[in-house]
Amino acid sequence: MLAISDSQINQLVAYFIWPFTRIIGMIMADPLFSSRSIPRRFKGGFALALTILIAPILPPLPAIPLVSAAGLLILIQQLVIGLIIGFIMRIVITSIEVAGFIVSTQMGLGFAMFFDPQHATQVPGISRVLTIMTTLLFLTFDGHHILLSVLVDSFDKLPIGKPVPALTLRLVAEWGKHLFSWGLWLSLPVVGSLLVTNIAIGVMTRAAPQFNVFTFGMPLTLGIGFIGLSLTLPLLDPPITQIYSEAFAFITKLLIAP
Repeated sequence: MLAISDSQINQLVAYFIWPFTRIIGMIMADPLFSSRSIPRRFKGGFALALTILIAPILPPLPAIPLVSAAGLLILIQQLVIGLIIGFIMRIVITSIEVAGFIVSTQMGLGFAMFFDPQHATQVPGISRVLTIMTTLLFLTFDGHHILLSVLVDSFDKLPIGKPVPALTLRLVAEWGKHLFSWGLWLSLPVVGSLLVTNIAIGVMTRAAPQFNVFTFGMPLTLGIGFIGLSLTLPLLDPPITQIYSEAFAFITKLLIAP
């Protein structure tokens, strides 16, 4: 008769639960995998299948009972690591939405809001267009495969049982600055053209006081904004690819921080 002790059962369960928690944390925070259009059953099944595939190649797990204070702490640590990886990728997408919001506001389309099913909220129409384009670019260069590869490598760089360094949490907080810097950087071509347009409208208003700025200014601003946006969109491929590359490199650097 085969006898299995409680410690062996705990070790077997922890063998799958701890990596599963890190994977499910990444899926919860990543903007692509956490999309509301993906059923929850598929997300859970995908995380379970990925856990079964990578569990045999993981480094040795700590000999700590799962049902204990130390085991619960490790479980929380794995969830935090997964959330950090997904959060970094979410900053990239959110910076694109910030760029769209800045462009919409400068064009006078800040009131044109659309429902975003991914975040279940109202976003400007231009932000929605830029987000869809960015997601398609991410899938074009197999970014989802790269992200999963980085996630698998994280188990070697930050093994299960090793605490999350305090420097890692600080670097993640500092990473949030890219939310505004990238958003402003991507919107600069359109914002620059609109700035010149508004200066020209101001000069014409000053030279001819009878000039009705509301009748002529709004259509001109919209027209220049759409022209600048149409000329800028084909050129966004290199900078967005660069942003994703920096995000993947930052995750790798983050996991090996002392």
